Amino acid sequence: MANLKKQSPNKPLQKVSLHRKSTAQKHPLLTQLNTFFSTVFLEKNVVIPHLVVGFSGGLDSCVLLHLLANLRQTLPFQLSAHHVHHGLSQHADAWADHCEKTCIKLNIPLTISKVNVDINSGLGVEASARKLRYAVLLANDKNFICTAHHQDDQAETLLLQLARGAGIKGLSGMAAVDVTRKLLRPLLNISRAELESYAQQHQLSWVEDDSNSNTQFDRNFMRHTVLPTLMPHYPAIKNILARTAQHLADAESLLDVLATQDAQACLTDLGKKTMALGPLRQLKLNRINNVLRWWLAQNNVLMPSAEQLKQITQQLLDAKTESMIEIHLKAEVDLTLRRYQDCAYLVPEIVGHPAVDAIWQGEAIYALPNQMQLTFKQELGAGLSLKHLDKQRLTIKTRVGGERIKPDLNRPSRSLKTVMQQAAIPPWQRSQLPLIFVGETLAMIPNFAVEASLKAAANEMGLVVSLQQL
Repeated sequence: MANLKKQSPNKPLQKVSLHRKSTAQKHPLLTQLNTFFSTVFLEKNVVIPHLVVGFSGGLDSCVLLHLLANLRQTLPFQLSAHHVHHGLSQHADAWADHCEKTCIKLNIPLTISKVNVDINSGLGVEASARKLRYAVLLANDKNFICTAHHQDDQAETLLLQLARGAGIKGLSGMAAVDVTRKLLRPLLNISRAELESYAQQHQLSWVEDDSNSNTQFDRNFMRHTVLPTLMPHYPAIKNILARTAQHLADAESLLDVLATQDAQACLTDLGKKTMALGPLRQLKLNRINNVLRWWLAQNNVLMPSAEQLKQITQQLLDAKTESMIEIHLKAEVDLTLRRYQDCAYLVPEIVGHPAVDAIWQGEAIYALPNQMQLTFKQELGAGLSLKHLDKQRLTIKTRVGGERIKPDLNRPSRSLKTVMQQAAIPPWQRSQLPLIFVGETLAMIPNFAVEASLKAAANEMGLVVSLQQL
């Protein structure tokens, strides 16, 4: 991916067209955007934030950019644009040129990113391009990314999700404010007809993507075939569908609150990738499914279908205790769902287990392979006695075999294998588990055991080492 930053010349906006500026400032769309952004800035407690507009050069994004160019005269914020050059159309270079000329005219800095879309990803060209475009835009380090999705887009999205049999989460459509991804969609309550009227009134120019008329793409089929068929009988259908999506989003928000409450008894100390199944069984089936969907979403897993979720629930809760469960899930980092001793685990699918052999240099946090980390902190009467660390170096190693530890002074030392089995450490984690050595002595298995002869007494300061899964 190549990024080309285009800094527009320092030309005052008012020199573009005094008449258009005055008209735009009085336009009701500008009033709506002023209310939207004022509310967001106040709620997020940001002063003079930086907004980046995802700028395709099409009608919708041209209107959004023009509105924001005028809005910055009355509302303090920084503004720039970002064009993602997919290279999929023979007109792609011309679209990028149009974006550059528009931004120069409006005195807005522009970044152009050239990307290569993987047409063999299995997602389809449309979905692959969208996924890559979002990845580029969301990599910005600015306060907010703004896209020009509007009411018609929301209606089309709901119809698409209905056709795919989506649940409430999918049917809730797009959010106007996506806090997690710092993504804003300020035009979501505005119809495309209103945007087109604004563009014509202000004599804006824009590009037309030739693929937008291809009804082989699902969204275009909804836009050009399904909705026009419905509108003669239901003239307000787009507004109604968008409103329905908002109702479903409200319901989804309440389900998330319930799932968070139900999950508190299920999530273990090992982090959000481990869930105890015993408390989950105490819930009714619909709440079990709600918790599992919430848990998978928290780990960025591509949401399974209703049938897939049914299979996951059955295997986790009903399969025999000794049964080995291994379900592969699609996520940002692909995960495998496993079960061990009545706990469910989401395990990253990482090829190989890199060995660790490092000297601790006093870091508070030490990053490990396979999405884990160690934290080090001093605590009275816990962990390794600091007096044993004065002249001995502390090292972090992974298991090689034959290690032994003595967690109790009144009992003999035990093999590492025995300790791990008694501590219910899942088999797939044992080879990856970091071990803490003082000199040549195995001093600690983080989270599970400390060598008795090196433990801090009740009146001694100790070093506590904890393992977390990211």
